[in-house]
Amino acid sequence: MNQDSRLPEGTLATALPVRLVRHALEVLVALVVASYAAIICLQIFYRFVLNDSLVWSEELVRYGLLWGVMLGAALASDRNAHVALDPLRNSLSPRAYRAMAWLCGVLIVLFCAVVGWYGWEYINRLWQMRSPASQIPMRWVFASMPIGCTLIAFFTIIHLISGTYQRRDDDTPGGHAP
Repeated sequence: MNQDSRLPEGTLATALPVRLVRHALEVLVALVVASYAAIICLQIFYRFVLNDSLVWSEELVRYGLLWGVMLGAALASDRNAHVALDPLRNSLSPRAYRAMAWLCGVLIVLFCAVVGWYGWEYINRLWQMRSPASQIPMRWVFASMPIGCTLIAFFTIIHLISGTYQRRDDDTPGGHAP
């Protein structure tokens, strides 16, 4: 199901710039996952068919996994696929649940700001360092942390402003909607 179809029309979460970021991120995550899957298949072919080894493959897959996790976490944040406050939904009033969801959103943004800040600090320390096998600048590898945190915070803020934070597509009409 398309993410936009679950969101109320006319909100910031369905605005064109947000949809463009969402779609670009979906394409990028698909490309990252496909690329490291292809590299793994190539490595298996080289090891078991050609009796050779690609020295750079495991390194690229590891870096691809890091990027895939951080960008995928941003998509999960946009789709509300992270651990949710659903057990509290039935024990809190709708107003208290909304307040708790909002507080969690603000804490996520603060956490992303701290991790993103230290991620940039880490990049500055490793500016000249290169990976051992593929000679990729490590700043590009570790840029996944601040970029992923920025995207997670971006989608969290968009949904907090839109009023769509912690809203799931499987809400029952009689249940407490946030």
